[in-house]
Amino acid sequence: MDWLRTLPGVVFWWGWGMVALLAAGSLYATWWARRNAKVIGAQTPRDVSDLSEGLHLAWGRTVGPELAAPLTRRPCVWWKAEVWESVREADASGKYRHVWRQIAQEESDRPLLFGDDRTWAAVWANGATVMSSEWSDWRGQNFPPEDRSPPLNASGAPGGGIRHDVQGTFGPRFRYVEQTIGIDVPFFALGEVTRSDPALYQPDDEDDDDADPDAGFGDDGGSGDLWRPEPSRLGQFPTPDDVIAADMSRATWSVTAARGKPFLLSTDHPDAISAEQELGAKGGLIMGGLFAATAMLLLWLRYAS
Repeated sequence: MDWLRTLPGVVFWWGWGMVALLAAGSLYATWWARRNAKVIGAQTPRDVSDLSEGLHLAWGRTVGPELAAPLTRRPCVWWKAEVWESVREADASGKYRHVWRQIAQEESDRPLLFGDDRTWAAVWANGATVMSSEWSDWRGQNFPPEDRSPPLNASGAPGGGIRHDVQGTFGPRFRYVEQTIGIDVPFFALGEVTRSDPALYQPDDEDDDDADPDAGFGDDGGSGDLWRPEPSRLGQFPTPDDVIAADMSRATWSVTAARGKPFLLSTDHPDAISAEQELGAKGGLIMGGLFAATAMLLLWLRYAS
């Protein structure tokens, strides 16, 4: 291994740093998965009607709002959609290749409502780890997709954003990934539970005669026309505040992220999630150990007398 000892310091430490970074990332993933499994295992699912304030694993059935996913138009209470486009670019050697480049990523902006026959709770999915009940991953030549009824998967999760592909010049131009949570399906939410006062979201009883009916919209800079929001790449408009207020007025409880704790939303039973996290932790520990051992071996080979 004399060549390893004679490598320029910059080259050696760059390579060693990459191995060390992989070790640290794997060990962090192990810690993160073990923490999730521990917190989930310590919680007993509680009906929404039996909740109290604090960290809880609430469960019920999804009740609203009734939405339509943007790519497939499937009915749901929550959706997340991504669109990737195949583009041709040159690598460092000047050779061309096709890679996937993300051109759109959105999720529904309304609170998800779930509960039982007596009480409902609201939760915002933004910032949470969401395990959806259904998902589709398909490809096509147009955007929006011409195929609005792709195969539907009810287990697992879609693959990550794979940049490189072997489809070549004549392969599909777009890749679509859509995840949804269906209507009236079992739903679990792990987070900080606080009481939500529905009265805070009720419209005022008294009308203000001096109120501007177009308040909330800006002008166009002098033409006299009112500015209104443009649709997103997926054809979605921001949800008006009064619609969100109507959603929240139906909920007695709100579930939000707890400081230093996992924030998890899932249609799978917590036992299955905990087992999956433990399995991931074991895999991360093995990979982290291998990378850490490799980093130590490289140091020993370079500096051992």
